[in-house]
Formats: sequence, structure tokens, C-alpha cells
Amino acid sequence: MIDRKVESLLAVAEEKNYTKAARRLSLTQPAVSQHISQLERELGVPLFIRGKGTIRPTPAGEVVIRYA
Repeated sequence: MIDRKVESLLAVAEEKNYTKAARRLSLTQPAVSQHISQLERELGVPLFIRGKGTIRPTPAGEVVIRYA
């Protein structure tokens, strides 16, 4: 079974949007944000670069996504 945090990570990476990822997973946007923040704390690296209206994986995020 895939961990919910990893599901959130993959959904955000594919949707490039927290709200769309949350909708897809039937979660709230704050829950998805919390999952990503928890993963970033656990791994000790930022996983996404957030900009105005954009989100993309960091180099470390790309590695984690590839192996998730």
C-alpha cells in the first residue's frame, strides 16, 4: 500500500497544483500541503519550487518522485 504522503507527492507532481491534487485524492488542499511539508522535513530537502501560480519539482524532488 502506498503511503498517503507519497500519493500526495505524486499527485502534486502530476497535477502541478495542490488544489487539483487534493481533489484527485479526495483530500483537502491543506492536507496535501501538510503531507508535502512532512515529507520535506523527513527527507531534509525541499521537494517543490513554488512560484506565483506555478509549482515544479526541485532536483531532489525529481529524484524522490522518480523512485516513489
